[in-house]
Amino acid sequence: MKKLVALSPMYTEDSNTLKKASLNSPYELSRFNAQWKVPEEFRANVVAVYGEDIYVEIVAEQCNLTLTKPDDHWLSIIPKEFTKRKILYGQLKDFINEGPVFIKCSDFKSFKAGVFDKVTDIKGFDSLDPEMTVFTSEVVEWELEVRCFVLNGEIKTFSSYWRNDVYDTGLLTETEQQKLFAFFSRFMEQYAETIPKATVLDFGIIRGKGWALIEANPAWCSGLYACDAVKALEVIAESCIKN
Repeated sequence: MKKLVALSPMYTEDSNTLKKASLNSPYELSRFNAQWKVPEEFRANVVAVYGEDIYVEIVAEQCNLTLTKPDDHWLSIIPKEFTKRKILYGQLKDFINEGPVFIKCSDFKSFKAGVFDKVTDIKGFDSLDPEMTVFTSEVVEWELEVRCFVLNGEIKTFSSYWRNDVYDTGLLTETEQQKLFAFFSRFMEQYAETIPKATVLDFGIIRGKGWALIEANPAWCSGLYACDAVKALEVIAESCIKN
């Protein structure tokens, strides 16, 4: 019998790709219904969930799952040796006078991340909780951005998603791939124990600075881009723990 994975009822390219990939995997993906409610008779058999973060959190509670992810402040503890830029973590009110700056809320929900001339330029700023936690980063220019689904210290599958200011999921050159894996290996030697065994790490090339860590994301809500869906599904399933 295949292991059940709850899939968001929202039909997206990623969810459709994972659904198709599950046919050749140990997992059976089910959307169940549009009410974000897994029927009682299936909850004990659901071992993982994938979709929008709010949906995932609701279903995880129903099915007694622990969702693994890096600590909220994790990125701020990584030294510039790997980030190649200054990153700070704190409350929104602490950065009111910062700018230009890249800013992102730690819960991924309250506002859209981006570069702002002033923090107060965030859309709907006046309605935001000034004590919410955020990351800020000095503004850099990314030549290339790559998504990596990681399991037990190994990149299971990867895909570019941004190159020279445009969306691009094309293949990396042989040199780019070699340098990505070398950078990843150096990073994991020092920081593997600080992240869940199953997670998503994004790396990229900063113009004038070279390869750098972009951020970490929970596998259970991360986009696939051109990653191998069967391998990504394995990482997604392992990012949820059945209690």
